[in-house]
Amino acid sequence: MSIKLNTGYDCPLIGLGTYKIIGDQVLPVLDAALTAGYRLFDTAKVYNNEKEIGDALEILLPKHNLKREDIFITTKMHPNTVENVKKLVDESLSLLKTSYIDMYLIHYPKSFDYGDQDPMNKTLRIATWNDLWECKNAGKIRSVGVSSFEIRHLEELKDLGKNFPPCCNQVEYHPHFTREELKNYCKSEGIFFQAFSSLARHNETLLSSEIITRLAEKYHVPKTTVLLSWATSQKVGIIPKSTNPERLAQNLKTVLLEEEEVKKICNLNLDKHYVRTTGWLVL
Repeated sequence: MSIKLNTGYDCPLIGLGTYKIIGDQVLPVLDAALTAGYRLFDTAKVYNNEKEIGDALEILLPKHNLKREDIFITTKMHPNTVENVKKLVDESLSLLKTSYIDMYLIHYPKSFDYGDQDPMNKTLRIATWNDLWECKNAGKIRSVGVSSFEIRHLEELKDLGKNFPPCCNQVEYHPHFTREELKNYCKSEGIFFQAFSSLARHNETLLSSEIITRLAEKYHVPKTTVLLSWATSQKVGIIPKSTNPERLAQNLKTVLLEEEEVKKICNLNLDKHYVRTTGWLVL
C-alpha cells in the first residue's frame, strides 16, 4: 500500500519507525523488516542512528535484491540556522550513504535552544523551510514536509506564497488523540497525514475498550492491528516501531475496517496525548 505525495512521489502507507533502534540493533532489525516487506524507514537527527541505517542498507539492499530506488527514507531535523541546515542535509546524505533523501521533515515547530513562546521559533522555522527547499531544488531531497505542526504553523508557511503545501505532516495520532481539525485541514490542503505513536504507547484503557476488543475478535487479529488498521483504513500513514521480527511482520498486516467501524473508534477520542511533542504550545 502506498499513497502519492503532492510532489508526485509514492510513499508507502506503512513504514518502520526507528526511534531508539541504535547501534548493533539496527542491522538485524532492518534485515527482518526488509524480509517482512518494509520499504519505508523513518529516522531523524535526534535518533542518532543515521550512520547505522546507512551502513545496514549498504549491506542489506544487495542481499534482498533491492536498489536504492526500491526503498523510501525519511529523516528529520529541528529548526536551525541558515548556515547549519544545508550542512545537516549533507551530513544525512553522507551517513545514510545515499544521493537523495525521499522525505526530509522539519521535526518540530521549535529548536532546542528556545522556549515555546520565543519569536525566534518562527524565524528558524521559515529559514529551515526555505533552506530545505533549496536542497530539494538541488536534487538532494525529493519531498519536504513537517512534523508536529499545528494549523497556524502550516498557515505561516502558506503565507510565504511559494513552496506550499508541505508533502506531509507527521503527528501523534491514535484513537485517544484524533486531531480531527488538523487532519481535515491537511486533507483539504493535500498534505499527507502520517501518524507516529499509533499504538498510544499500548495504553491499556484503549486496548481493552469494547469496540477494539470486538473488532479484534471479528477480524481475528491482535488489538494492536485494529489500532493500526483504524489509521490505514483512513489512508493515514503509520510508522510503528518494533525490534521483534514477528511483530514487525504483524504490523504490516492491517485490515480494511468499515466506515462505521472507523467512526466508532473515533468516538474513543479523549484529546489525550502520550508523547512529549506538544507543538500546539509553540508560538
